Amino acid sequence: MTNGKKKGIIVLNGISLKKKLFYHEYLPAISRMFDVEVHETLSKNDARMLASKFADKHVDFILSAGGDGTLHQVVNGVLKGRENESRLPLLGVIPIGSGNDFARGATLKISVEHTLKILSAFKPRPVDVGIIEFSTSPRADAERGTAYFINVADIGMGPEVVGKVLSSGRPFGSEVAYYKSIINTFLTYKPMVVKAVTEHWTWEGKLRTLAVANGKYYGHGLCIAPDAQIDDQLFTVFICGNVSVFDFIMQTGTLKKGKNVLIDEVLYKTATAIECSSESPCPIEGDGEILGWLPAKVRLVGTKLNFLL
Repeated sequence: MTNGKKKGIIVLNGISLKKKLFYHEYLPAISRMFDVEVHETLSKNDARMLASKFADKHVDFILSAGGDGTLHQVVNGVLKGRENESRLPLLGVIPIGSGNDFARGATLKISVEHTLKILSAFKPRPVDVGIIEFSTSPRADAERGTAYFINVADIGMGPEVVGKVLSSGRPFGSEVAYYKSIINTFLTYKPMVVKAVTEHWTWEGKLRTLAVANGKYYGHGLCIAPDAQIDDQLFTVFICGNVSVFDFIMQTGTLKKGKNVLIDEVLYKTATAIECSSESPCPIEGDGEILGWLPAKVRLVGTKLNFLL
């Protein structure tokens, strides 16, 4: 502590569309409660590097100011190499990104007042952590990589949607960019045969998307796991098979309302670990970050992070 205040770091997405809001409204209020430093990201992996650096400084908390991608990097920066440490900084979210799906599922309202209320209460909550083991390229002899995630790991169309959103510039806002990217991907994506294997069930068929969900939402508010809890040590697996564009559009309202989709091509399963493979090159993403390719394994790990939620 400094002058009786808890010390924290804010990792700010340097290209956030709400950066002015952060500096004008969030930061002055947070600075009255805590001794904080703000560090902006300037390149792709800065958030991971900054979180790792300050995790070793034994600060009281690290706040991710941005969206799901920034939070993904902060989680990996804090946790990688420190899996067995008993004292890690608390993590928090200032949801000023494009998706904010983890925040949405954790019932964090996207408002300055609500964020300040959460931070002032300063009550940590444990959150489950998943790990993704993936191929770094679609070649058979590719090296393996790993990444942690706390919201959703997704194969199939999800990574292509993420890529389209990131390259769109979002001239009409994030929600429009996500929905347009999802529809465009549906129109051009060719479902491929994917096999998913768990301890208790196996699924194989033509796939649009398979999402391994710790949180409830992805794709800017699509609720693909209404019953998911971020601290119950269980994944919900959302399987969207060979669904037509028409059926998807008809079911968008159902997903937005947080209800289960009741068509044959959509399934809801549970698992603590799942292995996925495909006949054709199939990408995988975690928390809005494109990571690599199948074959991949996704599993819960015993490590939990504590969040201010």
